Amino acid sequence: MFNIFTIFFALMSIILAGCGSTNHDLEVTEESQEVEKQLDSEHVKNTIEEEKRMEELLAALDAEAAAEEPEPAPPVDIIQRGVETESKVQPEKETIEVIQPEVPKRADDNIIEKGLQTLKKLLVPSKKEQQEPPLPPTEMVAVIVSPKEEPSPILFMPESPLALQSANRLIPCKKIPDKMEVIYQRLQKTKGLNIADRRLRDRDNDRLMPVVHFDFDQIIIKPDYRKLLQKQASCVMKALGSRGDMIVQIEGHADERGSDEYNMALGHRRANVIANAIMAYFPDSKLARIFSYGEEFPLDRQSSSSAWAKNRRVEFTLLLKP
Repeated sequence: MFNIFTIFFALMSIILAGCGSTNHDLEVTEESQEVEKQLDSEHVKNTIEEEKRMEELLAALDAEAAAEEPEPAPPVDIIQRGVETESKVQPEKETIEVIQPEVPKRADDNIIEKGLQTLKKLLVPSKKEQQEPPLPPTEMVAVIVSPKEEPSPILFMPESPLALQSANRLIPCKKIPDKMEVIYQRLQKTKGLNIADRRLRDRDNDRLMPVVHFDFDQIIIKPDYRKLLQKQASCVMKALGSRGDMIVQIEGHADERGSDEYNMALGHRRANVIANAIMAYFPDSKLARIFSYGEEFPLDRQSSSSAWAKNRRVEFTLLLKP
């Protein structure tokens, strides 16, 4: 009896377990079906939307194709009528103008034309050439170039106004001998005068050698005057040595300021400085004499700075040889 109850209990357990599994399978099956239904509905929606998009795209393409398509050909009857009309009325023939390209002239053609023109000019003389007699052949003349003359002393512009005045009075070297002869003829009439007499001197002496001016209480030769002395002394001393009948007196002067003794000594120092500057141009030292007048014989007798600047000077005077 116990065995039968045990077997019965076992069978019931199996039956209950089978029922439970069946219910569970049924629930799972129902859930999967619902999920599949949802998926199918979403797929259908997507498919419908894609179909709508495709339809819109196809409609747009058809519209573009319709816009680009040519107009429909006319019916056959209309074409035949047109052919008959054209056959009856023939249009005038169009004249086609053919434009020929310009052929550029070659450089060789220009050269040939120029050559021909040149030959014509050479072979056929012009009317003027036929009328006018031919000129005689020109002779070759030899041109003898004389040696360059010694330059004029005024080849530069002195900065000092007084130096510029002295430079403007000077004559070129080629005129110095003639000017010396004029001075010599005048000195022949003054043989009885003392050597310190100012009447022995005239303006012609300033045309041979420059008048050299100095600063106050100075014996330094300024650069402008040094250039004038170098250019003029060589010509004058050479002409003086070739004559042999005159000498040059180098005379120093001072302005009125200072004592007579001081001014006399200052004038002597200035004359001595000038003599040493041009001594190299003397063919013989006996042709020169140094003398001082001090403050006597001023060029400007006024008492002013401009007058004093003129009076501080050294002059050159030609005298007869003792």
